[in-house]
Amino acid sequence: MFTTRLEALRIKAGEPKTLGLLVEATAPAVPEQQLNRTPQAIVFLVDRSGSMGGGRLELVKNTIGEMVGQLNPADYLAVVSFDTVTETHLELRQKGELNAAGLRRDLAQLQPRGGTNIELGYRFGLAEAAKAPEGVEVKLILLSDGHANRGNKNPSELGQLAAIATEHLVSSSTIGIGNKFDESILSAIAGAGQGNHFAAVELEEAVSGLQDEIDGLLQRSIRNIQMEIIVSDAGHLNQVLPVGYVRSKSKTSEGLIANVGELVSGEERGYAFVLDFAAFDKDYAATVLVQVNVTAENALTGEIIQERKSIEFEVASPVDFVAPELDEDVVAEIAVFQMAQIKDRSAAAARSGSFDEARELLLSAQGDTSRLLSELDRMSPRVRMRVLAENRELADLLGFTDLELSKRVTESSYRSSRSKQNPRDRK
Repeated sequence: MFTTRLEALRIKAGEPKTLGLLVEATAPAVPEQQLNRTPQAIVFLVDRSGSMGGGRLELVKNTIGEMVGQLNPADYLAVVSFDTVTETHLELRQKGELNAAGLRRDLAQLQPRGGTNIELGYRFGLAEAAKAPEGVEVKLILLSDGHANRGNKNPSELGQLAAIATEHLVSSSTIGIGNKFDESILSAIAGAGQGNHFAAVELEEAVSGLQDEIDGLLQRSIRNIQMEIIVSDAGHLNQVLPVGYVRSKSKTSEGLIANVGELVSGEERGYAFVLDFAAFDKDYAATVLVQVNVTAENALTGEIIQERKSIEFEVASPVDFVAPELDEDVVAEIAVFQMAQIKDRSAAAARSGSFDEARELLLSAQGDTSRLLSELDRMSPRVRMRVLAENRELADLLGFTDLELSKRVTESSYRSSRSKQNPRDRK
């Protein structure tokens, strides 16, 4: 289920070195008929402000109604809305207690009106999520098409609310609709809330974003994946850093412990880290052991999964040192994870109106991925597909208008840092 790979299996003594580590995971594919799982809860939090007219609110309501059929009778569901006030259309209850006609009537009450107070709506949604029975995980999905014009508009402070909610088994995902939503607020809530952020600039894209959330919740096969990285020669180790997003991390005397999240049925994903070493003495000649202890939970049975993987590298004298071949998968995976940082800078430039700078950054990043594809010919199919997808997406981003650029790039950065597939590409 888990494998480990190092960027190189030999380093030169006498000089500092950063060494890439890749942990690859494959979640077991579980047939749909066997996806018997503990009950989950979903709270749909819908922005009903006046700008949600023009078919936006109707699409959201219809999509929510259709997706309810994918829930098990024991799952919980709530639908709440906000503008400058809040309203409950469906209190949190189990799907088995609902009837289709009643749900349609509840959703029909949603009509566009008023301004946008995201803070008020989000607090209201969290209060509804808190009604879930103890031990039931809740996914809050916030859909909004506008900039907050009431309440607290500080992304960091709203993110803090989301972070606190995760301590009570509530994660938060956000879907921005149109080209006027506040991506700074929505991405801050999703990032701190251990959820996803999706930019439905074109109205129909909202369906893909919502379906991705449902799939991610209902098709999980592994959750709470924790990786402990231990380096045998901790005396020369400066630090271990994750490359890309992790839910939480803590430094240890021998390395790092990181919570990296969850996997859905059949998913393949890589998790990258950088081991930063101080220079070994020139006379030092030995092997260093890197051990990765993985602990996770089977999302269907609750069984605890534990695996231990070890890999060694040589510290060689600089005399007659021969540079080793690099593991192309590790090199490429780390490079693609780092694209998220470039996209963050591009999005910030676009938000400030520096569109030429934003596109120059994207063009440079696309060139980097093209070079990876041309120079590295031993990548595994999974990693090559990841680089190809990144290359294509960077090309697509260059074609978007100024009005939507920062929103598209913000979402793309979010996915790159999480090695997450673009929901629009799913068949």
